[in-house]
Amino acid sequence: MEFTELLTAISTVGFPIVFCLIMFWYLREESNNHKTEMDQLKAVIADNNTILASLKQLIQDKLTEVE
Repeated sequence: MEFTELLTAISTVGFPIVFCLIMFWYLREESNNHKTEMDQLKAVIADNNTILASLKQLIQDKLTEVE
């Protein structure tokens, strides 16, 4: 959106309405970005859980070999 379009929108419908719409758009974008980040974080945590389970099994196997 260009500056002249923003000024035209403000003069047509008013400052509060225009900025409410801008804030709505911004919050929607931030929400989408946050969802993407959380999906990536869930994948990393799932991978870490798999690795930890493998390490636990490896440690248990080594401990039983020693005994």
